[in-house]
Parts: sequence; structure tokens; C-alpha cells
Amino acid sequence: MTRLLANLGLVVLALGLSALAGKYGFAWQKAALSMPHHSDNTAAQRPSRIISTEYNVNEIVMDMVAPERILALSQDADNPGLCNILERTAQIPGRVASNPIRVEQILALEPDVVFVGAACPAETVSLLELGGVRVVRINRGYTISEIQENIRLIGNAVGEPARAEDLIAGMNRELATIRRIVADAPAPRALYIGSGYGYTAGIGTYTDELLHAAGARNAAREAGIKAWGKIALETVIEMDPDVIFVPDTGGRAHGAVGMRLVIPPKPLEQDPVWQDVRAVKSGRVVTLPSSLLLCNSHYNTRAAWAMARALHPDRFQQNSP
Repeated sequence: MTRLLANLGLVVLALGLSALAGKYGFAWQKAALSMPHHSDNTAAQRPSRIISTEYNVNEIVMDMVAPERILALSQDADNPGLCNILERTAQIPGRVASNPIRVEQILALEPDVVFVGAACPAETVSLLELGGVRVVRINRGYTISEIQENIRLIGNAVGEPARAEDLIAGMNRELATIRRIVADAPAPRALYIGSGYGYTAGIGTYTDELLHAAGARNAAREAGIKAWGKIALETVIEMDPDVIFVPDTGGRAHGAVGMRLVIPPKPLEQDPVWQDVRAVKSGRVVTLPSSLLLCNSHYNTRAAWAMARALHPDRFQQNSP
């Protein structure tokens, strides 16, 4: 509380707030404020009042520390289209806004450390730091390497570097196992289509890496598409992929690159304009949970397993993760 009061005047002036908690306060904040405070040295080494403002950090930090060390998760922790561990994130009652981050809401909880995303505005970071909060900015998590860098970054920030290495080693073991199972199998040309069927994942994405690990050739890579980019139906027809992966959102809005809410149209295989695509004609449009296809935490190995089973079902009759 001393740290908060020392900086409160400056932050209030910067934000133009009449009260710190303001209209964004929550009932659970009272309980959060009663959580134990530690000395600055202890908090820096092994923080016990952690806040995540990013959906991928939610999953990483939940597997990194005990639940009682987490003050709050981002609002995406309740979104089945983005969270793979809903039953566990439900154990953490606290939620904070993430798009945009509400500085006053976070400062009211007096966290030891706050994780923010690569796109978090510098002004927001400055205001949090002005309030005495340690802010850790993660990278984009576009590739498996970047995801693992984030895991290490988070592990070091919460004082659990060994646990971080365990999570990374687990990812690598699972991907190696999948590669072994599908080794020497014919590699079909596969394509991921998401974001209202207008985007795909090409070179420099974890989706490209997962497709390769699952024993497929990424049609988007072969077409020279980089990162997550727009794709036209005419391009898909030219690619003529053997298999198409699409997100299953159950009709719900879901997060996606460059946008927070995307409402999927009717099922691709029921759309007349897609009927000339090989994957559609052969009935190989594979629907997977969007929480897997949009996952940039260590849980995206589950997407690799699901892709590999769909691509090479004969190889998985006696193999499972």
C-alpha cells in the first residue's frame, strides 16, 4: 500500500481519474488486496501477486506457479475460443481488461508484476511503472521459438526458471514424438484458413511449423505467403490443397491476428463458392477448436497432435500423446 500511495498522485493526474478503482472496480478486488505482501526484494525474486493481461500468458503462468500467487488473469481466460484450460482458469476469480488495459484497475490490486503484450502502448507501460509496478513485456509469440522465449521470460520473471525449462522440454518432446510417428508418410498439402475464411498462416508462423511437424506441406508456405496474411478464394483454388484446417468456434466470436472478434460465416464445406477446391470435394475440411489453432502457448502442441491424426489417421491407431 505504501508504494501505491507514494505514486498515486502522479498517476491520477496522468489518467484524469477521480478515484483509483473508479467504475472498473470489482468485488474480488477486496480479497485480492488482502493477499500477503512481501518485501520488494522477495517480490522481485519470486512474486506472489501476479497479473496477466494476455491470453497466452494466462496458460503459461497457470502452469508455472501455484494459483494463490496469481491475482488476476486477462478477460480471455473465460473465452472457450481462446483458452485451453477453462476449468483451471476458473480457479482464479480475478479478471482484468486487456484491450485496452485499464491502468487504474491494475494499480488498485497492487501487483508485484504485470505481464503485457508486445502491442501494449508505451504510455500504458509508463503509467504502470509510474505506479510502482514491475512490467514485463512479452514478444509476439508468432513462432515456436518465440513462444519458448516467452516461457523463459515468464519463468525468470516469476522466479521459476527450472519450471520454464520443463515446459519447453515437454513441448520439444511432444513435437519430436509426432515427427517420429508420421516419419516417411506421404505429406499432403494442407492449408489453414481462419479469420472469417479470409486469412491463412504462412512462413514465420507457429501454424506453419505445426503443420510441418504433423507431416504436411503448408500450401501457404509454398505460395510464398509470409506470417498471417490475407488469402483470396482464387488463390486457394490455385493452391488446390488436399486438406484444409478451419477453426470451430461454435458460432461464437473469437480472437484472431489483428482483430479481437471474428464471427465465422457458414461452414466452408457448405459454401457453394468453395466446391471446386480439392479438400472440399474430397471431404477433407478439418475443423479444430479455435483455442488450439490460435494458441501461442505451450498448449499448441495439442494442435499438432490433432493435425497429425487428421492427416495420417493410420499412424495413430496405437499412438497417443
